[in-house]
Parts: sequence; C-alpha cells; structure tokens
Amino acid sequence: MDPVADMFSAIKNAIGRRMDYVDVSSSKLKESILDLLKKEGYIRDWERMEEGKKGTQYTLRIHLKYLDPKKERNAISELQKVSKPGRRIYTPKHRIPYVQRGFGIAILSTDAGLITDHDARKLGKGGEIIAYVW
Repeated sequence: MDPVADMFSAIKNAIGRRMDYVDVSSSKLKESILDLLKKEGYIRDWERMEEGKKGTQYTLRIHLKYLDPKKERNAISELQKVSKPGRRIYTPKHRIPYVQRGFGIAILSTDAGLITDHDARKLGKGGEIIAYVW
C-alpha cells in the first residue's frame, strides 16, 4: 500500500542479510529520498536500471554502505516511516524534531521539495515528516 515503506523494508532486510545492493521499483519520490540518503552518507549510491520493456517502470538499484569490510556495521541503524497513508504528520517550522539528538535526519516534504530537517531549519520551512533515519 505504501511504496516508500516497502522500499524502507527492502533496505532493512538487505542490511540484515549483509547484501551489497537491493533492487526496488521506481518513483520520483523514492528517487528524491535516495538522493537525500546519498547526500547525507547513509547509502553509497543508487542507479536507475534500464529495462528492455516499453513501459515506463524502472528498477532502482540501491548500493548499501557499510562501515567496515566484514559488513558488521552499516551506515543505517534505523529507518522509520513517520507519515503513513492513513495518518499524515505535519510540523511547523518551529517544531521540527531533532532525530537522535541531531545525529540522525528527518526527511520532510515541503513546498521547496524533499529536504532534511537541518535544511528546513535553515530555510524556515515546515512540512510533512516523511521519515526518520539514523
């Protein structure tokens, strides 16, 4: 029902299995979230896999990031989806939460696009809280 939550579940399951990458279906929202995760250093990279079909549905390959060569410590400790289809969570600019006392990020959907909580505080914008990552 919720494609972003499905992507988060796929990432968490792949990290649990110590995989190098995971493939998920594409959407513009997912691509924006992956851009933020890459910029903040939670994933190594992501790419759009070209399909040979005439349809517009692509597959996104997410390259996961580990902090040691044995893949025992990963860059993502937790991914939490906050807003859900049945309950949207909005926050004004003066009540943007600090995730793990500032060590994590909150992903917000604002009129300026998807941004992190740090950028939202700088820009003075509130919006819908999509997820917490630490």
